[in-house]
Amino acid sequence: MKRRLRNTGIYMPIIFIINLIAVRFPLSADDIGFMGINIGMTRSEVLEAAEHTPMIEVPKNRDVELFPVEERKILTLSIKPEVPFMYLQFFNEKLYAITVIFDERYVDYFSLCDALQKKYGSYTTLSPSWRQWNLEGIIIKVEKPAVVKYIALEEFLRETDFKSKSSAEKEQRKVLLLDAL
Repeated sequence: MKRRLRNTGIYMPIIFIINLIAVRFPLSADDIGFMGINIGMTRSEVLEAAEHTPMIEVPKNRDVELFPVEERKILTLSIKPEVPFMYLQFFNEKLYAITVIFDERYVDYFSLCDALQKKYGSYTTLSPSWRQWNLEGIIIKVEKPAVVKYIALEEFLRETDFKSKSSAEKEQRKVLLLDAL
């Protein structure tokens, strides 16, 4: 009996996090995210929400500089020990992507899929290593071993005016053909 009670203490944070993910409420694009940090928030709103959520750790060196483009920034947070890394990607101070990396000793892939299915309904796409939901222009993807990604991809691509290499090459070919007329 004592052993069972001791183990319950380990699983309580897991149950708490899964319940936070699985809470049902009317959804809008502004409500899609993790631990009160939602796609579309400004960087200052994210930091304020993180500082007011006792479980979230906001490190002093929280900015990750991976991109040479000035408008594109990544912020890193954590919820120890269950979520060692949470990466938030901004463009022009607006949050477009959240990547939550769970420690699979605490929260596993199937628990994440189950919680998201309860909250958002059936997934849209399935592969052997991930499941994906498409909601109001936001992609939610659960990947093995235990990663959840929230991405406003279409809006991000539109805002950044990003063109893939193949579409840029096609555009160049089109210009060359039209110039040859």
